Amino acid sequence: MAPRVLVVTNMYPHAASPYAGIFVKRQVEDLRGLGADIEVVGIAGARGRRDYLAARSRVRRAIAQFRPELIHCHYGYTPLAVAGMGVPYVVTLCGDDLNGASNGRGGVTLKSRAGVLVTQMLALRSRRVIVKSRAMQARLWRSSRRRSDVISNGVDTSLFSPGSRTEARRRRAVPVAELVLGFVHSIRQPTKRLDLAQATCSELAAAGLPARLLIAEQEPPAEMPWFYRACDCLLMTSDSEGAPNCVREALACGIPVVGVPVGDVPELVSRSEMGAVVPRDPHALARAVQRLPAKPDIPVPLLPAAMEARSVAQRVLNLYHQALDPRR
Repeated sequence: MAPRVLVVTNMYPHAASPYAGIFVKRQVEDLRGLGADIEVVGIAGARGRRDYLAARSRVRRAIAQFRPELIHCHYGYTPLAVAGMGVPYVVTLCGDDLNGASNGRGGVTLKSRAGVLVTQMLALRSRRVIVKSRAMQARLWRSSRRRSDVISNGVDTSLFSPGSRTEARRRRAVPVAELVLGFVHSIRQPTKRLDLAQATCSELAAAGLPARLLIAEQEPPAEMPWFYRACDCLLMTSDSEGAPNCVREALACGIPVVGVPVGDVPELVSRSEMGAVVPRDPHALARAVQRLPAKPDIPVPLLPAAMEARSVAQRVLNLYHQALDPRR
């Protein structure tokens, strides 16, 4: 029998930000599709960091009304709102909560170091810890690492699937003959390294292969598959990541990824047809783009079946049962 789970998250779509944390919403829907009884409480986010503690009264009311067997916290600080309420919890760590935020000089900010310490301490009290990559798992303190699982976000392959490049470029007013590199991140976040993506385009132009950098920021979710289909490849240039959703979504659409060794990208881009992982250097990135084989108008999907949404949801559901098993 599927458990009754209260999801407490600082990332979830709402009126002012309809795409925030949409991957959490999709996972909730996938779990409900497998029979799990789930309620959601949104905390922090637009309310600010103080809400991690201020939200405890809302969480307490939700526990009294819904009577969950388990709480699933999304993001490392979120257990501040649920710890000590008599309900066991699992926590999903997403990236910066465990990796820390870059200071732009190859290190981590002092404020972020404190946040990572909070994450590590709260993870010690959880029944299970979900991380997005092996690199993140290695950062966990030993006790938490023994209770951890690497489970990335699943991809809805009914939405993200191959389609006609010609049609996609018509929709986005991009010439069919151009070399198009996709970049999916906020251009206001320096750690996403738009500068490195732009430098890669400059290297390609110097080699006689001009490229268009197509940027997706605040795109409606329904348009994202068409964005990927319009690209020849996706560039992943970030300084820090957990398991970037855009990499999986691009692969599901049949679009290869050229990126740097960040997050779980080296684990995921494991075959030449999936793209390449190279040093953090625009020349190396440009060379990798040049080596990509030509693709048909409608490519084949490249995402492993284990990363499809239903498969990932089943793994999370199995983890719930493990967390509630008294023998464990």
